[in-house]
Amino acid sequence: MDKICKAIVFGGLAEVTAFDTTELVQKAQDLHKTSPVATVALGKVLSIAAYMSSTLKNKGDKFSINIIADGPMGNVIVAGNSDMQVRGYVTNPDVQLEKLGSGKENLKEAFGDGTINVIKDLGLKECYSGQSEIVNGNVDEDFAWYFTKSEGIPTALAMAVNLDDDGKCTSAGGIIIQPLPDCPEEVLVILEDISMNFGIMDKLVKDRDPHKLIDDNFGHFEIKYFDPVTPVYHCICSPLYMEGVVRSIGRGECVNILMERGSIEIKCHFCGKVYNFGKQDVIDIWQRYDKLNKKQDQ
Repeated sequence: MDKICKAIVFGGLAEVTAFDTTELVQKAQDLHKTSPVATVALGKVLSIAAYMSSTLKNKGDKFSINIIADGPMGNVIVAGNSDMQVRGYVTNPDVQLEKLGSGKENLKEAFGDGTINVIKDLGLKECYSGQSEIVNGNVDEDFAWYFTKSEGIPTALAMAVNLDDDGKCTSAGGIIIQPLPDCPEEVLVILEDISMNFGIMDKLVKDRDPHKLIDDNFGHFEIKYFDPVTPVYHCICSPLYMEGVVRSIGRGECVNILMERGSIEIKCHFCGKVYNFGKQDVIDIWQRYDKLNKKQDQ
């Protein structure tokens, strides 16, 4: 079972979060049939989404991550909510690239240049919106820079998605270190020194024990653990949700599609499920919409 473990260290001066997201990444790979490089890229962004889900405070809070990039893999779209449910996809899951000399997947070439865009709906009048540029395409440094630049939280971040010889995910996870407000310089130096231990994250996540990862590196300091939580890959699509997608097409365009094809077919990008709306289905959708608007106008 996947797990996110969180701890406060140095008496409340810094927060450390370690996570095992193996099953989450495996589910995404099975759904989208991603190539090795796409599996690593999507797996890392889904892992970040799992972490971000664990930071949401209120029921109903949600967010989306949209990485707009000009590389051959295309864009990466991921979303999550306060129920620890995340989902995502890449626009070109079949992308094939030669590995780097180190044997790692070439994420830099897969992404190319682009931006990370995050929108958080926290139940306020306006959604939070943050943006930062892709630094080098390895996701770790890209999101470390995002948290530092857009959310004002200096961040050290290391992740890994390990694959077997057939390109299947065998383990995935990582660790995030963030100083809390008023963290003194001497503690920042210690945190930076410890973060150097995570350059071999691909080996560390094979153990699949986030608690041990934190304890091995921070357990000798003053530390307070929180109860672990479990992220899952879960798509929120449903016939009712897709009715909203049909309405977003517009009444006139719905008529045109029905005349041309006889039905409106919508495929969910997050899980691959296909929804088919026939002529009467579409008529019913718009009748319900008109009836609801009429009630609101009265």
